[in-house]
Amino acid sequence: MVAPWLGALMVEVWPAPGSLPAGFLVERETRMSVAPSSWEEPRGVRRKITLALSGLAWEAMWPRLVPLLCVIGLFLAAAHLDLFAGLEPWTHTGILVALGLALIGGSWWLFRGFRWPQRESAARRLETDSGVPHRPLAALADSLAIGKNDPFAAALWEAHRKREAERLAALRNRAPRPGVPGLDRRAFRLVPLLLLIVAVVAAGGWRSDRLATALTPAFPPPPPLVVELWVSPPAYTRKPPIYLDSKEPADEKQPVKVLHVPVGSKIAGFVDNVPGSRAPILKIDDREVPFTSVSGAKYQVEAVLDRGQHLTVMVRGSERASWTVKLQADLPPTVEFTRDPVATERRETRIDYIAGDDFGVASISARMRLHGSALTGFVGDEDPQWVTIDLPLAGTGRTRIEDFVRQDLTPHPWAGLPVVMELTATDAAGLQGHSKPIQFTLPERRFSHPVARRIIALRKGLSQDPQGNRVPAAQGLLVLNARPGDYKGDTVVHLGLRTAAARLASDKTGGSIPEVQQLMWDLALRLENDDLTDAQREFRDAQRELKDALDRGAPDPEIERLIQQLREAMDRMMREFAERMKDPAEREKAEREAQEMDPDQMMNSQDLQSMMDRAREMARNGQRDEAKRMLEQMLKDMENMKPMLSDRQQGQPGQQGQQQGRQMMNEMDQMARQQNKLLGESERQQRGQQGQRGDQQGRQPGQQGQQGQQGQRGQGQQGRQPGQQGQGMSPGDQLGGQQEALRRRLGDFMGRFGDQPGDVPGSLGQSERAMRDAEEALRRGDYDGAARAQRRALDHLQQGMQDMAERMQRGPGNQQDRGEVQERRQAQNRDPFGRSEGNYGDTLDTDDNKVPDRLDRQRSREILEELRRRAGESERPQPELDYIDRLLRQF
Repeated sequence: MVAPWLGALMVEVWPAPGSLPAGFLVERETRMSVAPSSWEEPRGVRRKITLALSGLAWEAMWPRLVPLLCVIGLFLAAAHLDLFAGLEPWTHTGILVALGLALIGGSWWLFRGFRWPQRESAARRLETDSGVPHRPLAALADSLAIGKNDPFAAALWEAHRKREAERLAALRNRAPRPGVPGLDRRAFRLVPLLLLIVAVVAAGGWRSDRLATALTPAFPPPPPLVVELWVSPPAYTRKPPIYLDSKEPADEKQPVKVLHVPVGSKIAGFVDNVPGSRAPILKIDDREVPFTSVSGAKYQVEAVLDRGQHLTVMVRGSERASWTVKLQADLPPTVEFTRDPVATERRETRIDYIAGDDFGVASISARMRLHGSALTGFVGDEDPQWVTIDLPLAGTGRTRIEDFVRQDLTPHPWAGLPVVMELTATDAAGLQGHSKPIQFTLPERRFSHPVARRIIALRKGLSQDPQGNRVPAAQGLLVLNARPGDYKGDTVVHLGLRTAAARLASDKTGGSIPEVQQLMWDLALRLENDDLTDAQREFRDAQRELKDALDRGAPDPEIERLIQQLREAMDRMMREFAERMKDPAEREKAEREAQEMDPDQMMNSQDLQSMMDRAREMARNGQRDEAKRMLEQMLKDMENMKPMLSDRQQGQPGQQGQQQGRQMMNEMDQMARQQNKLLGESERQQRGQQGQRGDQQGRQPGQQGQQGQQGQRGQGQQGRQPGQQGQGMSPGDQLGGQQEALRRRLGDFMGRFGDQPGDVPGSLGQSERAMRDAEEALRRGDYDGAARAQRRALDHLQQGMQDMAERMQRGPGNQQDRGEVQERRQAQNRDPFGRSEGNYGDTLDTDDNKVPDRLDRQRSREILEELRRRAGESERPQPELDYIDRLLRQF
C-alpha cells in the first residue's frame, strides 16, 4: 500500500545517482603529476582527513538511505496504529513479503552506483573547505622530479615545502552537505516522520507488542500434540483402568509420582496431531514399541506390561511424556484347613478351610489319594493316583474366604478307607496354592441289607489291592449271585452280580475295575432302598441333581428347569402315596407308624410345597447358598420324617383346622408383603419430594389448598374400586387407592377370622387403623406421614401373625397328643415346623443354618432391584457406582 506510492515519488522527485551534478556529492579527484614523497602527515592532519572522508561517505549514502527510512517509518507508524491486527493471515503475509521485496529492490537500485570515497578525495575536500591556497597537502605529498642534484633547486624546494607546511594549520573541517533538500524540495520525507510521531503518541508510547503483531501474521497455531494412554489391569483384579495424563518430563526437584499397576496389565492409547510422517515410539525401559498409523497424523499403540519401570512416549526423537510405574506381581493364593475333615450326621464330609488371594480366589478343589496303610498291594505311599474334587465356592473373586463345604463322598470307592487330602486354591491368573496334607478316614454309608454290606466290602477290597483282590471279588460276587433268596430274586441284582463277576474275571489288566465298582455301588443302593417306590427315587434324584447344579453355579434357566422337575417329581410321589392309602392294609400300617412317631416330625405336601417355593425364590434372588441349605433340609426331612402322615390326617377335623390356619397365615403373609411394597413406594416418593423442596416452597399455599381438596375428595370416594382410578391421578392418589384396597382386604380377613375360635387379635385392628391413617396421608401428599403410618401397620400386622400362630397352637384341633411335644417346643423356641415362634411361616431354623424369612427375602429383592436401577444411572459419581457394583457382587 505504501511501496507503490513511494516508488512513484522516488522516480518523480528523486534523481538517479548517475544524474547528480559533478562535484555535488564527490569532488573530482585530482591526480598528482609528481611522484609521491615520503612525507608523513601530522596526527592532526590525519584526523582531519579522516573526518573529511567520513563526510564524503555520508554525503554519498544519506540521499540513498532517506527513501528506505521513509518506507520503514511508514511501516512503524502503521504498526503502532495497529493496522495489521485485523488482516487475514495470508493478506498480512503478502504485505510483509511485498514490503521486504520493496526494501531489497530499492536498496539495490539506490546503491548500485555507490563507491566508497578515496583518501585523495578527502584531502582535496579538506583543502577546499578550508580555503587554503596552493593545496598544501598535495604540495607536501609531492617530490622534486628534476634537479635533485642541484643545491639551489633543492634549497628552493625545501623553502617551498616549509611554506606549504605552515599553511596546514589553516585546514578546517566543515559539516557534510548531503544535499537532500535539493532533491526533495517539497519535504515529502517529513511525512513518514510525522505519521510515526502521531502513531507513537496515539499508542501511548513505543509498543513492542504491536510491532511484534505487525511482523507476525496471525496464523492459527498448529494443533497441540495429544498423548493419551490407558493402563487396563487384568479383568480378574477388578481394578478400573488408569488414565495417564500427558505431561512434560518431571522436574528433578519435584517428586516423581509412581503408578502401581498389576503385572500383565494392557497399555493402550494414541497420539494425535503428530508432525511429519515419522511414527511415535512407546519405550518401556529399553524396549521400544512403535505406534501404528490410524489416519493422518493419528497413531495408536497396544502393549502388555510384563516388565519395566519407565514409560516414555517419543515423538520425532524427543521425549513428550513419561511416567514411572511399579509392577505388582500376582502372588499365588493360600489355602489351609481350619480343622480336620469330619463326617456329618448324614455321612457327608465337612471340609472347613480358609483361603485368600491378593486379587481374589477363583476356585478351590480338594485332591485326595489313598493312604499307604490302606494299600495292601503297594509299598508305603507309592500310589500315584490322585482324585480331584471341585468344591463349591460361594461367590468368586473374594480376597479372603473362610467357609466350609459338605460333600457326599460315600459313593466314592475309597469310602471307609484312610485317605490323604490337600486343598488347592486357584486364582484367575491360574496360579495355585496348596495346603498341608491331612490324613483322615473317608466317611462311608452304613448299609443294613446283608447282601449290600457284602458287595460294599468286596468293592472296598478292590480299592485296596486291585490286582490281588480282583479274582476273590469275582468269586465273592458269584457266591452272592448263587443265593437269589437273599435279594428276593431281583432280576436286576442277579444280572448285575453276574456281569460284575464276569468282567473282573476276564479283565486281567484291571482297566474295568472303576466301572465294576460303580456297578457294585448301584446294586448295593438298589438293595438298600428296596422299600422306596419309583416316585420317591425320582424325587430324591431330582433333589440331588438340583443341589449339584447349585453347587457348580449353574445358570438361572437350568436352575428353573430343575426346580420344575423337582416339583413334578414331588407331585407324582404324593399321587402315588394317595393311591397307596386306598389300600386298608397300607392305611393301617401308616396309622401304626403315626402312633410311634413324634408329632413334631409330621409334614404334608403343603409343607414340602412351601419349602420348595422358598427355595425357588431364594435362587431367583441370587441367594443360592440359602436355597442349597433349604434343599438339604428337605432331603433331611425326607430321610428322617414320614411326609405322608399329615396327608393321612387331612380328613380329620383337627387337620382341616390346621389347613385353614395355614391358608390364613399365607394370606396374612401376602398382605404383609403388599404393605411392605407400599412402604417402599412411599419412601421413594418421599425422597423425590425432598429433592424438589426448593421448587415447592414458592407455591406451597396453593398446594396446601389443593391437597386439602384432594384429601376431602379421597374421603368422599372411599367406596370406589381401585380399578376406577384415572390415569391422570397423582401418585399420592394412586398409592392411596392401593392402600385403601389393602385395608379393605384386611377388614374382610378380620371378618372371616371372627368365625374361627377365639377373638380377633387386637393388633390386626391397630394395623387397620394405621392403614387408614396412611391412606389419608397419601391422598394429602404427605409421604413422610404415610411412611410412618405404614411402618406401624406393618408392625401390627406382623404382631397379628404371631398372635394367630400362638392361637392355632392352642386350638382344639391341636391339643391331641401334643402336651408333651408342646413343652419341648417351648423349651426349644420352635413351632411345629421347626421355625422360631413369633415368626410363623417366616423362618426355618436348623442347627447350623439360618434361612431368611419371607419378609427378609422380599426386602432383599427390593434392595437388589434398587441397586440395579442405580447402577444404570451413569450421571452418579464414579465412586458411588463402584460401591454399588461391589454391593451387587454380594448378590
